Amino acid sequence: MELTGFELGVFGAGLGAGLVVAIIVWIGKLAVRSSLQKEIEGLKSHLHTQMSINAKGYEELQKEVETLKHQNENLRITVATLSNKPGRAELKTLHIWDKAIRTLILNSPAFAPAWEMAIAEAKKETEEADTGVKALVRRVFSVLPQDQLQQ
Repeated sequence: MELTGFELGVFGAGLGAGLVVAIIVWIGKLAVRSSLQKEIEGLKSHLHTQMSINAKGYEELQKEVETLKHQNENLRITVATLSNKPGRAELKTLHIWDKAIRTLILNSPAFAPAWEMAIAEAKKETEEADTGVKALVRRVFSVLPQDQLQQ
């Protein structure tokens, strides 16, 4: 079957119109693809920036955690050292006894007067020992060796 010139012209015009439409659609799609590529690059750049900010924040948090751990260890050592200083155990015992005495004074009405008399006698003996003859005797005898005091 042979095509006539008219048929070839109609075929060529249809083919040309189809190619023109295809080229226009193809150019449109290239423009859309190009804009989408730019948007993807922008999103990648934004994601990279966001990740670097998060990484810096995470590093700062890690450094802060390490600093706080170090400070915590130093404070723990300081507390342990201070609680082992001479006199701390005695002070703790003194506070415990003071609380126990206050509880006894509140709960036992007969305990308070006896306790106050015992405190007054102890204060008087301590004052006499710190000043006067008892202090002198104690100083003199503390210089002598213990075996001479027993003879």
